[in-house]
Amino acid sequence: MMKRRHNFNRGLRMDLACDNYSFRPVFSYIHFKDGCAYACDTHILVKNKLSECSTFTDEEIEKLDGKFIGSKAYKSILSYDMVQVTDMGFECILFDNQKVIYPFSEVYKYPEMENVISEHLKESTEGITKLRIDPSFLSKIEKALFNFDDAYMQLSEGNKSLLVKSDDSDSIGIIMLKLI
Repeated sequence: MMKRRHNFNRGLRMDLACDNYSFRPVFSYIHFKDGCAYACDTHILVKNKLSECSTFTDEEIEKLDGKFIGSKAYKSILSYDMVQVTDMGFECILFDNQKVIYPFSEVYKYPEMENVISEHLKESTEGITKLRIDPSFLSKIEKALFNFDDAYMQLSEGNKSLLVKSDDSDSIGIIMLKLI
């Protein structure tokens, strides 16, 4: 009998798109807003639609709205098969029905990621011959973005970033670029 999973997709490593340095602690969290999960380390940003990248119910997704979870807690949550979203946080159920709770975090000044995304959605019209991308950014995006296998990349207007998107998903990734 196959085990049923009620959680984020196991391979969705949004924690890798977070910054775990104390210099900018706000970027060490995953933010849930309007049915999406956002993670950013200032070099890359990912947005995943929760109805696509998890098996949470609509009611659970609503409970996540406006909440935050630390990237380390998120990584731990991925290891559980059965997770419920409560008003207090993520309730992870162990094989013997014991529970481990990962409470939501308080974050006071998180950037408005939809504004950042909308700035980078316009397609570039300039011809570019070279750009520099840190290869680790591509690796992080691959693991942190839902449905990456179907993704395409597009330069943004002004060549500020590389947009990573799929026609089959509402998930979006942004890689900030360095021009040569």
